[in-house]
Amino acid sequence: MGNRAIYAALATVGIAAPFVAQAESANVVIYGKLYPQIVQVRTSGATDAGGRVSTLSNAAKGDEIRSHTEINASNSRLGFRGTEDLGNGYKAHFQIEQKVAIDTGEGELGTRNTFVGLSGGFGFVKLGNYDTVYKSIGDTLSFLGISGGNFVSNSSILSKSALGSGKAGSFHLRAANTVRYESPEFGGLQFLAQYATDEAKTDERDPDLQSYGVKYRNGPLYLALAHEIHTDFFGGSRNARSSASNFTAAPGANSRDTGTRATVQYKFGNSRVEVDYAVLKYKESGGVATGFKEYEQRAYSISADHKIGNWTIAASYAHASPEDCSLVGGGACSTSGLDGEQLNLGASYSLSKRTSLFALFSRLNNDRSARFSNLAIGKPDAGADITQAALGISHSF
Repeated sequence: MGNRAIYAALATVGIAAPFVAQAESANVVIYGKLYPQIVQVRTSGATDAGGRVSTLSNAAKGDEIRSHTEINASNSRLGFRGTEDLGNGYKAHFQIEQKVAIDTGEGELGTRNTFVGLSGGFGFVKLGNYDTVYKSIGDTLSFLGISGGNFVSNSSILSKSALGSGKAGSFHLRAANTVRYESPEFGGLQFLAQYATDEAKTDERDPDLQSYGVKYRNGPLYLALAHEIHTDFFGGSRNARSSASNFTAAPGANSRDTGTRATVQYKFGNSRVEVDYAVLKYKESGGVATGFKEYEQRAYSISADHKIGNWTIAASYAHASPEDCSLVGGGACSTSGLDGEQLNLGASYSLSKRTSLFALFSRLNNDRSARFSNLAIGKPDAGADITQAALGISHSF
């Protein structure tokens, strides 16, 4: 090695050493998970244009999505997190995490769980952009470890409205401008609470989010109960037919939507089974004549997986059905055709602790008025059934 090369190597070490030392003192970790897949997608059975749909649903158009191939990255992600010991049992924490669209190259910094927090004997407080308590403690049996953002997620049926998959009506959220508290564990029991601030407040409306939950873990048993409140999100109006919408037609209208979910999971041997049950209620006041007033939906899911050597097989089923609805003024309101169900099957083969190959199949059936969706691109028309199959690879680091 020549003198110039030696000097260059020494200079590089001299420059890098302070950064390495800082990283060690700050306990910084770089982590991530990538799981792209090739997907075959199609819809069928959409309700014919002009066909009868529920009182709250938009008119059917009979549109179908032709069979085609996509490459999706789901919730592939890259993150940075670290801690600093402050002494006396206190620690400072940070995390910056973002979705990595390795299929298209798009993405922004901090789009996933990102926060700065403080922990100690009192518990853990986080400020930033973070999954709601409702989302994070229920439906926890991840399908082959890749259900986040994937079409095999039960959230498409369990946590969203049959009227449409828009964010306003979803209880599977990451809340911006949020403060989250997690209590210490007491014999396996933990309490959680979260508030997303009302930065969009106006003279007539005051939108905010509150999410609460309790979870319990004892060996193979896991239990959770969560409740979430959306004020002035208008999850009913913003997904219902335009003539029934209060969101723009009634500036003085208000809404209060709630989601309540119970979760039971049990592990025995190399198998796990989970059952979830959810009740979603969308309520509005001060609406236009014959406008949206109330809609209630109940749903459940059953999930299971089993490991056999390097193989893991998984299956899940979710079903949602409407309870009732009402309109301003007491006019007739029908929930006919708003049922939905989804069946998922899959298998993965571990090549190492961090890398696996997987195959997935999903069939989501919409009744003639329903618009449940697990599509990565586009939205289904009323009554359209969605069939998807995929092959992919997952790598964690």
